[in-house]
Amino acid sequence: MTHMTKTSNLSYWVNTAIPSPECTPLAGDKIVDIAVIGGGYSGLSTALHLLESGASTLLIEAGEIGEEASGRNNGQVIPVLKKEDPKKII
Repeated sequence: MTHMTKTSNLSYWVNTAIPSPECTPLAGDKIVDIAVIGGGYSGLSTALHLLESGASTLLIEAGEIGEEASGRNNGQVIPVLKKEDPKKII
């Protein structure tokens, strides 16, 4: 998987976050206790807690970690905020 290129067309989070770790495409058979689908807030938190509890865990993400909803909401989980100019929100 390639890293997203930082450009002004992407979210503020993507443009300011440290690069995600290099990940390789899933290949071959994997035997794990639990597979988590999706690398957003919920998927990452779930995978982390499973790993911390001792479960062998595989996180599967089609794009980049935090690329979609997690990366496009200013890093906040606030359902009432819409896509607006940040200066209008402050």
